[in-house]
Amino acid sequence: MVNTITTSPWRNFLFWTGAILLIVLATVFYQPAAAKTGSLLVWTRDRVYVMDIDTLNLERVGPATAQESITPSPGCLGQTTGPCWVVVSERLYTVAAGASDSGQARLPIGDGYRWIDSAVSWSPDGLHLAYTVADRQSNQTELRVYNPATQEVKIKAANVDPTMAVAWTGACAEGLNAAGCKLGYKQKPNQAENEIFPWLIGFEPATGAVEKWPLSTEEIFELRWSPDDVLLYSQPKRFFRSSVDHAPAYHIPPGSQLANMSPDARYTLYYQPFRLKDCQPENDQDDCLHLGVWLIPAQELDPDKELIYSAKLGEQDQGLNFIPIWSPKDDAFVFFQEGQLIYYDLAEGEATIWYRSINGKLRSIPVFSPNEEAVAFVDDEGRGFSEYRLVIVNPKLQPVEHIIETDSGFKVLAWLPN
Repeated sequence: MVNTITTSPWRNFLFWTGAILLIVLATVFYQPAAAKTGSLLVWTRDRVYVMDIDTLNLERVGPATAQESITPSPGCLGQTTGPCWVVVSERLYTVAAGASDSGQARLPIGDGYRWIDSAVSWSPDGLHLAYTVADRQSNQTELRVYNPATQEVKIKAANVDPTMAVAWTGACAEGLNAAGCKLGYKQKPNQAENEIFPWLIGFEPATGAVEKWPLSTEEIFELRWSPDDVLLYSQPKRFFRSSVDHAPAYHIPPGSQLANMSPDARYTLYYQPFRLKDCQPENDQDDCLHLGVWLIPAQELDPDKELIYSAKLGEQDQGLNFIPIWSPKDDAFVFFQEGQLIYYDLAEGEATIWYRSINGKLRSIPVFSPNEEAVAFVDDEGRGFSEYRLVIVNPKLQPVEHIIETDSGFKVLAWLPN
């Protein structure tokens, strides 16, 4: 005799209703990586767009040719709670994901002046924009500091080098009139006074105080402020010097090569070959020689160096494949080393491999998510029919990879905080 278990239709109804409810709840509260990745500010097809990472849907922001400079504000990067604006040449766009249209305005140039495609920079508070225009008759340049919210020009300065973006101290995150807020810029020689050499200028808006340091006629590439408010300039690229005495702003051992300095100038990354201490004479030399990536405090004369990553020297073609990219808070960075994306956390003091399968070339450098838990970059691994692949890497989730079909190029400008 076989015993059978029977259930009533009512119990079956309750069982399947409960099962379906659990599936629905699981779908809502446990979504895959692609469902929570958000939106990117991108450039492609001669326009700036807001792109949904999951669907690749595009919302138009405004036109931008490949030759025009595109500069998102700190609000687009999640560095401030202020608005997200993006400057394309002399045009200013308000960016809002989900909006039907983005607001557009022109930067104030002024009667008798013209736009000259100058370098553009945003203040750390995300509310002030520095750019340069030129007098139509004399061709003399003039720096403008503009507040898009109030439509006011706050600061003007004459004879400024338009190719050099203005540098801001960290104190400017509290506003132009905050104590310690300073602007740094390069001033061209005053021909009326028969000057030959340019100057570096430090200007404090709150007090009107001006500092000047002479500079050689050799080209410089970037300005930034050190933690103790010394204006630094790079000559050549990424090799920073002090405006006060023109001495190097960092100290790295002989035979090493600079990789990058953090934007706040607190740390320096460099790479240098070394020999493993436990190698025996009979060991293969290729196994003993490694390329090390080192981190040191930039301001110390005899800093303690920290080895954060190493690989066999014989397996390296060009050392670091790309310069380190620092997070917006300057507390972490990523770099590529022989096909791997490496992430380093300053607080934890450890390097981890976030992504492994990179064989081609970068098309757009990594951009951190607002919470700094993920990065987005573009390479040329488009499976044979595209030169653009968008990759979203979050170590807690599966990587998201999208092939971007475009003939005009594709760049990631910012990961929007939405």
